[in-house]
Amino acid sequence: MKFSHWRRRWIQLVSSSSDAFLEVDGSGTVIEWNPRAEELFGWGRDEVVGRPVSETLLPSGVAASPFSPAIAGGGDGEGRPAPRPGAGGPQRFELVDRSGHTLCTEGELFASGFGSGRRVGGFIRHPVEQGPMAATPARADLHDALTGLPNRALFSSQLARCAAVGTAPGSVAVVLLDLDRFKAINNTMGHDAGDRLLVAVAERLRRVAGDAELIARFGGDEFLALFHSAGGDAEGMASAFIERARGSLAEPFDVVGGEVFLDESFGVALNTFGVDDPAELLSNAEAAMYQAKYRGGSIAETFGESMRIEVLDRMTTEHSLHRALERSELMLHYQPVVEIEGVATVGVEALVRWQHPDQGLVAPYRFIPVAEESGLIISIGAWVLEQACHQLADWHRGQEGPKGSIEVNLSARQIDDPLIVSTVEAILSRTGLSPEHLTLEITESALMRDASSALGVLRALKEVGVVLAIDDFGTGYSSLSYLQRFPLDILKVDRSFVEELGLNGESEKIVSAVISLAHALGLKVVAEGVETTQQLEVLRSFHCDFAQGFLFSAPLPAADIVASFGLPISA
Repeated sequence: MKFSHWRRRWIQLVSSSSDAFLEVDGSGTVIEWNPRAEELFGWGRDEVVGRPVSETLLPSGVAASPFSPAIAGGGDGEGRPAPRPGAGGPQRFELVDRSGHTLCTEGELFASGFGSGRRVGGFIRHPVEQGPMAATPARADLHDALTGLPNRALFSSQLARCAAVGTAPGSVAVVLLDLDRFKAINNTMGHDAGDRLLVAVAERLRRVAGDAELIARFGGDEFLALFHSAGGDAEGMASAFIERARGSLAEPFDVVGGEVFLDESFGVALNTFGVDDPAELLSNAEAAMYQAKYRGGSIAETFGESMRIEVLDRMTTEHSLHRALERSELMLHYQPVVEIEGVATVGVEALVRWQHPDQGLVAPYRFIPVAEESGLIISIGAWVLEQACHQLADWHRGQEGPKGSIEVNLSARQIDDPLIVSTVEAILSRTGLSPEHLTLEITESALMRDASSALGVLRALKEVGVVLAIDDFGTGYSSLSYLQRFPLDILKVDRSFVEELGLNGESEKIVSAVISLAHALGLKVVAEGVETTQQLEVLRSFHCDFAQGFLFSAPLPAADIVASFGLPISA
């Protein structure tokens, strides 16, 4: 954008600021004065602009202006604050109003760098009571009460300033840091411990701030860092900060007598020719952070064109999903679960499908993650559970269709839902299905993201009488101790191990060991993704209990399941 456009935009921003804003040039002459400054100091803009700041704001007998150090070298002419808020903190100033009254004020000064020569701007707040800065009302408005870091409001103000100054693409970078699985720490160690951990994280981030204009708390377990470089190297500065932050946060935290290790997901957003709005930069950093978490966490993602397309696609998908339930676009397909020894169908797994009116059959991998992220999985999951239970109850009452059990997946969001147990009970009651005929599958990763909380949910579900299965076993990081503690009945071996059977001796050793382990713990074993008779024979030799996969049948609509497996092969 042209410089004049940025200047106009910047003036619009400071004109609407709730803080007094003034800007002086290299000679100390006032060149900008916003409406709040008029209210605070009593001087109209036309009366002040063009006059030396010493004639209007400095107490009698004070020769040195608080703006002088920044003009002389406290800033670098590229829009860097002097000092940086969040590093040295806000400054105190004794200024006078038009009536000659001394005002104890607080604010931040920065070299604005507009046009030729050095210019210094400042946001000023009043009143400020005497005493520790942490206790001042102005500081409370702009700083996080727990960590003492600048809060989102101050960050947004500084971001707007940097965005206005940083006209070159890549001159501004926003980093959003999220602590992975922080909720589990709060749940297991208590909120006091969680608060202490956040304070410790904030202190470590302060120490590695480096070139950051600002380190702030975004809210919850999220932190922000702002970088500005007139040379367009803000991305490099952000990357260096992320590496320092990772190194610092990798060291254990001593919280309530125990060591806690953290992982973090980072999202980075840069100003470009097409992205220059401060709110959009924040939104892009958040989208990049969620992309990092979506890909497993503990990584950094930078928002770019491909991610923009992906975000738009997810937004479109989410919007369509809201209507899918209302318009009956969702349906269930069923895949048989077969007893290996007798090759008899003992049940089916219910799998949701989406028949989109324009796109046709949408693959689950495209909409399930979106439903999970948006929270729609709660209502979709409840619908799937009710439809599946209703279908099996109908099959049990009729003469055709599978007569065994039905397996339904529970997502991580559903495990977190405080109403999940009552939802299951209500659906069983409405459909008339006996709880022992319902198997609820939970992925290993969903269980382990907050193992203690999941343990309580599983125990409550077990009291309802349902069967519990751990799905995709071997893809997560559960331990033997948790396998023993969770009230599980079935272990499902992930297809990634099954597909190598008969081809890879190492995979066979792993599958054999997993089956033996499960049996030792009193669990039945289901092998997923069985596609060849060779795989089936290997599983039979390992005494695996059940299997499902394309060797027996692809997931089919209810009518096709009845046609193919109409007789009650196994009850």
